[in-house]
Amino acid sequence: MVREIKPHGPLPSQAQLAYLEDELAAFIHFGPNTFYDQEWGTGQEEPERFNPTRLDAREWVRVLKETGFKKLILVIKHHDGFVLYPTAHTDYSVKASPWRNGEGDLLLEVSQAATEFDMDMGVYLSPWDAHSPLYHVDREADYNAYYLAQLKEILSNPAYGNGGKFAEIWMDGARGEGAQKVNYEFEKWFETIRELQGDCLIFSTEGTSIRWIGNERGYAGNPLWQKVNPEKLGTEAELGYLQHGDPSGTIFSIGEADVSIRPGWFYHEEQDPKSLEELVEIYFHSVGQGTPLLLNIPPNQAGLFDAKDIERLYEFAAYRNELYKEDLALGAEVSGPALSTNFACRHLTDGLETSSWASDADLLIQLELDLGSPKTFDVIELREDLKLGQRIAAFHVQVEVDGVWQEFGKGFTVGHKRLLRGPLVEAKKVRVMITESQDLPVLTNISLYKTPSLSKTEVVQGLAFAEKSLAVAKGETLHFKVERSESSTPLEAKISIQPGTGVHGVAYQDEIQFLQFQAGESKKDLCLPTLHFAADKTLDFYLNLTVDGQLIDQAHILVETR
Repeated sequence: MVREIKPHGPLPSQAQLAYLEDELAAFIHFGPNTFYDQEWGTGQEEPERFNPTRLDAREWVRVLKETGFKKLILVIKHHDGFVLYPTAHTDYSVKASPWRNGEGDLLLEVSQAATEFDMDMGVYLSPWDAHSPLYHVDREADYNAYYLAQLKEILSNPAYGNGGKFAEIWMDGARGEGAQKVNYEFEKWFETIRELQGDCLIFSTEGTSIRWIGNERGYAGNPLWQKVNPEKLGTEAELGYLQHGDPSGTIFSIGEADVSIRPGWFYHEEQDPKSLEELVEIYFHSVGQGTPLLLNIPPNQAGLFDAKDIERLYEFAAYRNELYKEDLALGAEVSGPALSTNFACRHLTDGLETSSWASDADLLIQLELDLGSPKTFDVIELREDLKLGQRIAAFHVQVEVDGVWQEFGKGFTVGHKRLLRGPLVEAKKVRVMITESQDLPVLTNISLYKTPSLSKTEVVQGLAFAEKSLAVAKGETLHFKVERSESSTPLEAKISIQPGTGVHGVAYQDEIQFLQFQAGESKKDLCLPTLHFAADKTLDFYLNLTVDGQLIDQAHILVETR
């Protein structure tokens, strides 16, 4: 007998489902900051400095397509207000630069490449504008009209986007200390986006289809609910709320995990890309928690991706391809309670995205997989059918080893895709036990994988931070130490800052410290100023210690209100 399953809670749109399925998107931060070697501009940067003489948007998109990205989001106006297409609404744009003899249009060039390679495309248009004289509380209406005019100019042009279609509009909520508190006419902006682009995803501080994950580290919360209550959002939303979502949320909102492949969002030659190991950890803490990863790859002053970044992207793609090369649970026999034959247990391992399992049995619900023969794995993947709403709130997994059932791992939410890592085991039988669910659980898939091996970080002459975690009052100077246990030879190292919930311009200013250890020198006493911010909250960031581009150690810094 066919039994229908009633949807539960807020449901995702088709565009949201597509983004969850895509999993990977690329951010491209590029503009005057690239040429001024900075992160946040003042709005007074000279357009003459913007001149990427070798810019090749087609090469950007080709590399992204080949390395598994399904969407790119191009920054066309950052906080400095400089516009990267020839807008009719301000002269502070590429029209005033020497690039392409003042005839350039970066939005058009990237759009043409996205259309050629059939890649989804989004645009980042900063609401905060440090250049525009309209950006003042006394001229709010004029500024909102200016922003709206640019939105219409972009979204109504059939030459922009992938064949005229945009997949996401990114409205950054950042605003520097001391900036005018201009009120934005969000609803009018959102209405215009919907009129011109239909079911286009919107990232903002408000109750839109995409929300910030609460940090710039690329780590989603655990649990992670893809639903929120709009009244709890806004520029003062609790970071933990953004990171975890809300089990009682009234709208479906994807927590987009954004992070840069380098410490900064814009290109700085002295910075290094993240190691493959770091990207893998980010992947498991974003996509593996059920949410898309938005990874920034910043072009250099020539207008090209850095060769080191490109190499890392291909390594990252190779890792993911190897990870998913073989589903060790495919075709496994599954036993357990099922709602009906239409939602039978066999659908969990049939490899079909269109079939699913469900059960109305009392919790705890136990599903047992018989793999037929012992298999070696360390990752189990679960997927919910989000078309019916997010439901599962807790589960744990056991494996049978030498006739004895033992714990493999446990988790909370599942969502689109949950990758649970455990010890490397060889087992023939696996149990998935659902212990909490808001409504009867619905799963589309259970898979097992073995992670590819990764090279271990070498200890470079005993080099490390003396303390792995430090706290400092906001606005005060952080004092820390780097030590080395083997000091017979000279050594060069570098310290860079990686954002977390505390970001550039709020908790710290970007800074690279170069360390020169002489033979016999075993310690460096260092300091780093933090910024005073108005919010009454604790923010964090990370110090990365690298040698020849290799991450050696990391320190976690808390910036507290005291």
